[in-house]
Amino acid sequence: MRRFSPGKINPVLMAFLIPLAVIIAAVVLIVLRNHFHHARETLNVAAYQHSPNDLAGNHYNLDAQIDAQLKWDEGFGRILSVKPLDGSGRLSVFVPDQLGSDLRVGQRFHMSVMVKDKGLIQVEALDKF
Repeated sequence: MRRFSPGKINPVLMAFLIPLAVIIAAVVLIVLRNHFHHARETLNVAAYQHSPNDLAGNHYNLDAQIDAQLKWDEGFGRILSVKPLDGSGRLSVFVPDQLGSDLRVGQRFHMSVMVKDKGLIQVEALDKF
């Protein structure tokens, strides 16, 4: 009869538990990420265009398509002209270099943004769709 030894764990059991733990952790991260993405309200473009400083310091979601690259400084970032998908005109956004270097005209993104001092819209995270 085999006795259980607390110092040894069956390798077959470990081969099952490790991938299971990784899958559970991945699902939790995806759910949390989606929760925080949807927890923010969508940027009201009309309110922003009327008075950008009134929104300074706030975080929003923005679904937009890249219209043009206005400026790029290597190691710093780029300023893009984007068209919000709700059809409310165009906005300029700042995308720091660490968020991505493969941004092209016509691509669509879910963006998490913050309205900074003087109305600058800074992208904090983006996901292509």
